[in-house]
Amino acid sequence: MPIQKNKIPYICFSFFLLLNIGFWWQTHKVQTQWGNVPRVPTFEKASLFTLGDKQFAYRIYALTLQNIGSIGGRGVSLKQYDYETLKNWFFLADYLDPKADIVPMLAAHYFGAIEDADKLQYVFDYLSHVGARPDGEKWRWLGHGVFLAKHVLKDNDKALEMAQLLASNKSPDLADWAKQMPAFILQEQGQAELAYKIMLNILISNIDTLHPNEINYMQGYICDTLVPELTSTPKPNFCIE
Repeated sequence: MPIQKNKIPYICFSFFLLLNIGFWWQTHKVQTQWGNVPRVPTFEKASLFTLGDKQFAYRIYALTLQNIGSIGGRGVSLKQYDYETLKNWFFLADYLDPKADIVPMLAAHYFGAIEDADKLQYVFDYLSHVGARPDGEKWRWLGHGVFLAKHVLKDNDKALEMAQLLASNKSPDLADWAKQMPAFILQEQGQAELAYKIMLNILISNIDTLHPNEINYMQGYICDTLVPELTSTPKPNFCIE
């Protein structure tokens, strides 16, 4: 018996409904699997998909890095990330836009939130590279590297290494506290003599440009914190009442 034309839509609907139910039945337990950090394209190919627009490519990659572990409604722990590949992504982004601070912020504040010395070393490598630039306030990323080493890893040796890089930055806008950072770390390591020499040198060399409040702070730190720990160095005149 021929099928009536007015029933054809209902038959098609029923067919596709059953097909959809069958597809769901076979796949409803299948979930997206996270393949870890994806491979990094070469510098030459990094902006091909944006038709050579490096700024656009930088922002796409930054957004990708920010959400790379959020997949299938689940979040992946930073402990599972391949940090060596992440470091390559950081440097790729730096190639695309060396002035932007989105990826350095992600590296320092997001990916740096992990208490794993081996993984954090890749973050330190990147922050050391970016923070060494004298442009703007890139030195602040080295300051955060000091924080990660000292307060997250409890590694004073690494903190001192980062602090020395920070203090040697040639930016004209380098903050006074950044120049003093090696002295703070050395004092906590029990090397008050070296810390004293650094602080006194900064004070003498910049006495004409330092704010009076900063001068008072430095003199107080030298007299009240460092001088009592000195064994052979005589007190400076401003510490003698």
